[in-house]
Amino acid sequence: MQTIRPDNTDPMPLRGSPPRITTIMIRFVGLLIAAVTVLALAWSR
Repeated sequence: MQTIRPDNTDPMPLRGSPPRITTIMIRFVGLLIAAVTVLALAWSR
């Protein structure tokens, strides 16, 4: 069995930093408002 090695010996680049908590909260609140709006429109019919 042959060993496969990369051409360069540089360490693997790290992944980008995870999304900040503020971005997650803004998305969560936006989706929550959208869901409540859709449910309210469906309920009012």
